[in-house]
Amino acid sequence: MLTVRDLPTLPVLAGARTVAGAAGLDREIRAVNVMEVPDIEEFVRPDELLLTTAYPLRDRVEDLPDLVTTLHRRGLAALAVKTGRYLAELPDDVVARADELGFPLLVLPDSTAFNDVIGAVLAVVLAEYGAEPARAEAIRERLTGVALAGGGLEEIARTLAGALDRAVAVTDTAHQVLGASGLSPGDHAPFDDPDGVWWRFPVTIAGRGRGQVLVDGLQEPTLGQRRLIRQACFAAGMHMAQAVATAELDRRMRALFLEELVSGTGANQSLLRDRGRLFGWDAQRPYVVAIADAGADRGESGDAVAARSTPPLPTGSIVWSRGRELVALVAWREGLDLESVAEEWQRLLAASWHAGAAVACGSVARSPHALAASHLAARESLDIGRATGRTVVTQHMIRLEHLLFSTPADRLDAFVEAEIGPLVEADRTGGARLCETLEAYLATGNAAEAARGLFIHYNTMKHRLARIEEILGLDLHDPRHRLSLAVALRIRQLR
Repeated sequence: MLTVRDLPTLPVLAGARTVAGAAGLDREIRAVNVMEVPDIEEFVRPDELLLTTAYPLRDRVEDLPDLVTTLHRRGLAALAVKTGRYLAELPDDVVARADELGFPLLVLPDSTAFNDVIGAVLAVVLAEYGAEPARAEAIRERLTGVALAGGGLEEIARTLAGALDRAVAVTDTAHQVLGASGLSPGDHAPFDDPDGVWWRFPVTIAGRGRGQVLVDGLQEPTLGQRRLIRQACFAAGMHMAQAVATAELDRRMRALFLEELVSGTGANQSLLRDRGRLFGWDAQRPYVVAIADAGADRGESGDAVAARSTPPLPTGSIVWSRGRELVALVAWREGLDLESVAEEWQRLLAASWHAGAAVACGSVARSPHALAASHLAARESLDIGRATGRTVVTQHMIRLEHLLFSTPADRLDAFVEAEIGPLVEADRTGGARLCETLEAYLATGNAAEAARGLFIHYNTMKHRLARIEEILGLDLHDPRHRLSLAVALRIRQLR
């Protein structure tokens, strides 16, 4: 068992100082997490040690006391802050809140490397200690060293195979070989055969199966061999845990960068370009921001959809999840049929995510500064699409709506009342469906075709049109009247 009190005894944490929450120093630590994104509260688990540079709160230091309270309520073991880069020192109110709650608060030297801390803590948390013969102890230390030094599963399998003089393989939960030693090419097939000559030992991380270590041989491994195999399972688990943690941190940091990019809240442009290259963003390339949303009944998250679906977007495009949405920077080029791209993406999402999935595209951003405007236009387009029943919306499809939405609401309402107010009132009191009739007629320009679309007799259509002209006091053959009425009906639909 590793407690918060034990942390400074680890060499990598020799310079750590406990500045608050001494009453909680005996809390047990079972895992490690890193906070470098604003929404960490959703991901922390009880008994975790949380490491941070306070980067997500660099501009909101006043939120730190509330964060400490939230982490304490979620059962976190302790919070370790590396000061110096984004936070010169912990504010007094943060220290006071941690002391009040008995929540351990540690300060780490600026030179502390989080990877080293994660490896050192996991080595204590995951390792199984016990009396071993001298050679076995050396092998155990070598296996631990492989994991701590970032060695791969191939090296772990090779070390264990050499110790046991048996073939060894490390597989994932789908029986895919991740590392092996002592196998001929034909030996890779039977790992999923329950009757095969492989002894199986699970690799778990926080109680969840991540794979297994397989040892060849008809003879059951001895107790001493089993202890070495368990150590190999620990080493493999540590390697997988570090890989999962690194991948998750990369995903969060990538999403944070891209959100800053499209919201216009990022740092200076030179820093954005340097960071963007790491995530596949080309500052010299024009992009169009697109948002995919599943609608009211969202079902699974965008993360799950993004993990299994490859969107049919042009080469160079970037996609990430935002909770229940997917956001894309669509690589733009002259002549690109953006509407077709959006329709194809919507069809894929409708089949794999939700039938009501909608895709909306913003304007073309020819510079990084224009991405925020493209993102805002995509959000407005999505709202317009939802209001009008469309599942694919591009800018050229809704230019009228954008123009209308830029007009104050009271002026829009006044226009509707002036143009078709009496017609709306007639529908409300008499149920004559005159607005629907007028909309169908203006959409087709032909009374007979409109009558067929409404499933009414042509004479009924003629009678309704005559009544509309009478109520509104105008001639429907006048193009100016037709235009004003069409705009009024569109505003009423949007409002």
